[in-house]
Amino acid sequence: MIATVPLSLVLSMLASLDAGPVLGDLTSDSVRVWVRTVEPTHVRIKVQGGEDSDRSMQLETTAARDNTVIASISGLSPATRYTYTIDGQHDADWWFVTQPVNSDTCLIAFGSCANEEAGSSTVWKRMLAQQISALVLLGDTPYIDTTDLKTQRARYRAFAMVPAFAQLVAHTPVYSTWDDHDFGRNDTDGNLPGKENSRQAFGEYRPNPSIGEADQGIYTKFRQGPVEVFLLDTRWFARTQGDTEAPALLGDQQWKWLERSLRASTAPFKVLACGMVFNDAVRPGKTDCWGVYPKEYDRLIDLLARTHTTGAMLVSGDVHWSRVIGHDTKRQLGYTLVECVTSPIHEHLIKAADAPHPGLVFSIGEPNSFLVVETAKSSDGHVLIAQLVNAKGSVLHEHRVLATQSNVKREAGL
Repeated sequence: MIATVPLSLVLSMLASLDAGPVLGDLTSDSVRVWVRTVEPTHVRIKVQGGEDSDRSMQLETTAARDNTVIASISGLSPATRYTYTIDGQHDADWWFVTQPVNSDTCLIAFGSCANEEAGSSTVWKRMLAQQISALVLLGDTPYIDTTDLKTQRARYRAFAMVPAFAQLVAHTPVYSTWDDHDFGRNDTDGNLPGKENSRQAFGEYRPNPSIGEADQGIYTKFRQGPVEVFLLDTRWFARTQGDTEAPALLGDQQWKWLERSLRASTAPFKVLACGMVFNDAVRPGKTDCWGVYPKEYDRLIDLLARTHTTGAMLVSGDVHWSRVIGHDTKRQLGYTLVECVTSPIHEHLIKAADAPHPGLVFSIGEPNSFLVVETAKSSDGHVLIAQLVNAKGSVLHEHRVLATQSNVKREAGL
């Protein structure tokens, strides 16, 4: 029988455990679990549930990876509740439910710009209350502002140890990309010295399904129910290719990955997400947005057209202001491509980010807010419901998208 005790007592009994567990990629038959120990040691993670026999892994944490390790456990049963133990100890939040093989629903939360203060914790608590099925961190989560490896690791560690965050992610899978402050410096690009350190720390602390390709970038993707999320890296390759007139943003390697991934996707809905906003309506002087890379933006729209991508939506963050923008894409795509900007999880707003845009549908400076993407079946087929929500659970704005290419349910004139 598994002993269940409060998390604070678990951590005191597990003298070797310093931070975690954090749930990573969760599928119908597998899960990733991240932990960090105080010193290099061996950790045993055991999964129990359903009619399966117990699955156990003993892993070694090493100083080379800052005493972190990610357990990848497979062979699980779909739509099954599991609990897990770490070195024989268990906490009430150490559980998960595998994805169904075919599901019409999901409840994915997207957020950016968070810190370790109480305001951000109100958002983690709200997400916990809403029983989200996945959390997507869009960057500036945490704020680091250096590529020094020791500092990078320390900041990720402090972020992971916030009690409200730790409780949420012990049973909610987390998927992440970075923005400028966790990449290494405000408004920076891929020429930042020491970016390899930032990538190393990210790989140690974020249990994503994958981390770029060929030791470059951190882009990845995952699917829940009818939604496939493509997490883009808009920092690593930025301005490292092309020329001054047409600098790169995603880079050739990531563009090829994105095209392959979109062509292979069978999901009714495709969410393309990154920290950097996909539009050009930003505060004066801001140099990191897709609008500063117009040829790359055109390339994105052309790619969606060439791959006949339907049910698409954009999600971004960064600017400390939440907005919904309709992009003028009816000629190329046959529908208005909508972008939901969600920022911030913390409470620091930037009024200058409320810049005019011809496709602006909704704009609000709301501290401690996030985006929830939910799917359901309707008489018209699958429908995606995107809601901007605050820490009290109030819905600030809602937008609906149908899976069919040219049928977009529109609010406020979209």
